[in-house]
Amino acid sequence: MNGRSQSFIHLKPSTILPNSQWSRTTNKWNNNTIKYNNNGNNINILNQASHSTIPSKNTQESRGVGNKKHTNIPLMLRIPLLKFPSVIGHSTSRINRLHNEDTYSINILKLPTRLEQLKLLRDPKYVDRNQDKKSVLNVSIFDGHGGNGRVSKLLAESFHEELVQNNPTKENFFHLLEKYVELIGGSYWEKLNSTRDLFFDKFIKNCNTKEESVLYGSNKFGSRIIFDKFGNIIDKTHLLNVHERLRIYYTFLKFDLEKCCGFEKLTNDNDMSFENRIKKFPGGSTASSIFLSSYDESLALDESFFVDPKGLLKLVVTQVGDTRIILCDQNGIAHPLTKIHHPSSERESERLNIDEGKRRQKRTNLESDENAYEQDKDAFGESRFLNNFANTRAFGDLLGKREGLSCEPDIYSYLVGSTSQLPHSEKSKLQFGGEECFICLVSDGVSDLMPDQELVDLITSTVNMRGLKNATAQFVSEEVIKYIQAIGGKHADNATCVVLRLPNWGNWPMIDRTGALREEKLLNAQQGDR
Repeated sequence: MNGRSQSFIHLKPSTILPNSQWSRTTNKWNNNTIKYNNNGNNINILNQASHSTIPSKNTQESRGVGNKKHTNIPLMLRIPLLKFPSVIGHSTSRINRLHNEDTYSINILKLPTRLEQLKLLRDPKYVDRNQDKKSVLNVSIFDGHGGNGRVSKLLAESFHEELVQNNPTKENFFHLLEKYVELIGGSYWEKLNSTRDLFFDKFIKNCNTKEESVLYGSNKFGSRIIFDKFGNIIDKTHLLNVHERLRIYYTFLKFDLEKCCGFEKLTNDNDMSFENRIKKFPGGSTASSIFLSSYDESLALDESFFVDPKGLLKLVVTQVGDTRIILCDQNGIAHPLTKIHHPSSERESERLNIDEGKRRQKRTNLESDENAYEQDKDAFGESRFLNNFANTRAFGDLLGKREGLSCEPDIYSYLVGSTSQLPHSEKSKLQFGGEECFICLVSDGVSDLMPDQELVDLITSTVNMRGLKNATAQFVSEEVIKYIQAIGGKHADNATCVVLRLPNWGNWPMIDRTGALREEKLLNAQQGDR
């Protein structure tokens, strides 16, 4: 019941010749084929009849496997996701660092439908032979540190493949925690393993890292139940089932232990000390990902569902570290979809059992507020975990694993997209009101220099000035990096920006809320260069 991943989609062109068909019998185009340039923009149908074999009707009917006859399917265009500038934009730069340790990946995940998952739960011996899988668009951004970007490159190259291959059970998850205790050790993993049933119920079975309770610390966002205009019920807070959350949690921890920390093959490394292993497998990385799919699973078989969706979309967000994901609503307002994992976070301090007395003093005594974490801050005044790590969750970073520097993901779920199938009274129950415009993923090289609203305003104002035809998702992502290059100082970090266009792209108000602030930053940067 494993899935598969691919870095492209098949898209039906708006205008094709009626006799252009793909023959499953010959694995060739019968009359025409497709060719597009490196930018993925100009797609032409070129006549290559001389290189194609057109089987006769009798031949087509006689060939087949068993009693099944081969049939022709309509002509489809194969579009690489990295060369789809009108929908997905991506840009990265090392800025003023020697190396660029930021990476990103954009893929389509082919995962089992919920019906197939139920069949497996009822019958563990069930073998899924259905080739039609649910299509999920996965966009991830990774900010590496140390090891010349070893971990971030590893994540970009193969993490999406690991996601579709794992089909874990609760017992598999518990066995993985035991491996952490055996191979990593430390009081954090021993405590987590001893309370694993409680942990499973809290973070996987009854996932409490939802937008209402984690990002805003409350549950005052109206009813969780939404009714469409046909009377069907939509539950906005239970968009993931237990199996889907378990797949995410298990894959994150397994990939970190085996690939990032080097415990996959132990035959040749049994005698390696922990210190030598740290030297052999250096570095770490943050990871922020989105998983976008059609809420109606009957429409999810179409790989191009996100190009021009007509209904609601299910948006799942996972977070490890301090890379950020921002959503722009129909009013041009920025909404953070994640919460960063820093030592200064009270939630992370509680998870890692950082000195309770120190936290209590910081909350109650204003005079000691500036000095509460003094010994854990670096020269720039930023809090550091174990006097070394800027993040309390990351892939890799083997040195901090025993103390709880894990890659346990926060999992968030949202309903976004078109509200055409919802009554007007139900639209207010959506987290962001529906008709969202775009999603932006950025590394801390961008977010440290630009607040969320400033980032959104830069993108929307660029589209307003350049027009929808010229200001594609690719164009605005490059503009963001150019802006960071202009205002960043000599110590500016690597910067990466990925923009995913949503159906309401361009339909925001003609308002630039932070234009004066951006202009001031540019003027100050120019004066500083003189």
